[in-house]
Amino acid sequence: MSAPARASRAKSPKSPAGFQVTIGNTGALIRCAADETVLHAAMRAGIDYPHACASGNCGMCLSQLVAGKVAMLPRADATLSPEQAASGKTLACRAMPCSDLSIRWLGRTGR
Repeated sequence: MSAPARASRAKSPKSPAGFQVTIGNTGALIRCAADETVLHAAMRAGIDYPHACASGNCGMCLSQLVAGKVAMLPRADATLSPEQAASGKTLACRAMPCSDLSIRWLGRTGR
């Protein structure tokens, strides 16, 4: 984890049960542990979240963060540009919650 990600996660209060994540595409409300990615939590909950590599290299899980904050695990630089990140886009496979959040995937609906 990068130093900014560690610092961001260190400042956020962690709930022992994790955080609530609303998946906008399905309306599902799931729990995501503070140490797991949004993609992993969605898959664990039975949600067919679009993905391919689950390692931050393909961009299939590109998502729009509607509300809340995430810390990003390392990823390929070409997968998520600084401009995309600044506009609230994230990769579900690299996004770990720092708060309750709402997110929607863009992979099946266009960017």
